[in-house]
Amino acid sequence: MPFHALSRRVFGLATALLVAAGLAAPAVAQQTTKLRVSTIPIIDTAPLQIARAKGFFAQEGLEVDTTPTAGGAAGLPALAAGQVQIAFSNIISIVLGAKQNLGFQIVAAGSGTGGEPPDLAGLIAKKDAKLKTGKDFEGKRVAVNTRNNIIWLYAREWVRATGGDPDKVTYLEVPFPQMIDAVRGDRVDAAFVVEPFLSAGLSADNMTLVGWPYNTVRKYIPVGQYATTKGYLEQNPVVIEKFVRAYNKGVDWANANKGSEEWSKIISEYTKLPPEKIKTLNLPPFEKTVDPAGVDAVVDLMRKNNMLEGAFDSKALLYRTATQPPR
Repeated sequence: MPFHALSRRVFGLATALLVAAGLAAPAVAQQTTKLRVSTIPIIDTAPLQIARAKGFFAQEGLEVDTTPTAGGAAGLPALAAGQVQIAFSNIISIVLGAKQNLGFQIVAAGSGTGGEPPDLAGLIAKKDAKLKTGKDFEGKRVAVNTRNNIIWLYAREWVRATGGDPDKVTYLEVPFPQMIDAVRGDRVDAAFVVEPFLSAGLSADNMTLVGWPYNTVRKYIPVGQYATTKGYLEQNPVVIEKFVRAYNKGVDWANANKGSEEWSKIISEYTKLPPEKIKTLNLPPFEKTVDPAGVDAVVDLMRKNNMLEGAFDSKALLYRTATQPPR
């Protein structure tokens, strides 16, 4: 027998013996990448929490650890400092950070409004407060989660659009979960509050819906998004694609399963509200892309309220995964 043929037989036999003895080289396990994500315990972040609970991130080799904050503006400093790799925030705060050369880029859609209410957020007050128009709000106090963000801006614009002077209204910072109690305790006269806390508040006999600020001002607003930094993107483009792909699976699941027992359980776990108060929420569909025209409209509104000066490139703010989801 030729030497090379003998060698093949000997090598094959040796390999078979190693496998039989359990000594063959183990399969290489998929390396897990850890991501810290700043988030807010509101309905807008449901697809993120669903993607975690359903294992969509794990399927992409990602371990996502969430850090809750009172608002998107509060999470962006941690993003800029590298304490988190991704942050859920509102479009206003992201634009302001990008304008300050913090290198923010939007990588995934988060939440938005539809063409008609109900929206993800509404303006509520006590029934006996007799607050109906922006003119009625002059001299009053309105709860917003943080100043100079999208809730604050659209509260101001609603006052203006319904006949009032937004500069004659006081805007007090109150975390979303505490807004209803702030209204009940007369610490504020009204609150611009998001779901699921909006529906929970309206279930009380003495509370009423005053208006839908988002839809009153404009239809189809890109409210919240997930952002990272250009530096992280340049070094980890594949990780971001994996994150967005898994997140978008959460979007699909959320849209297909709203109102189900499992949906209610997942939302209840991170919002701390009873499942029965979550099951019946009427919500616009979650999106997988960000409309550049919608971003431009928000930027124009920011200029109108003296929040933004000089040139700003809206297209550069949107990374490709935000407009063309990865497959």
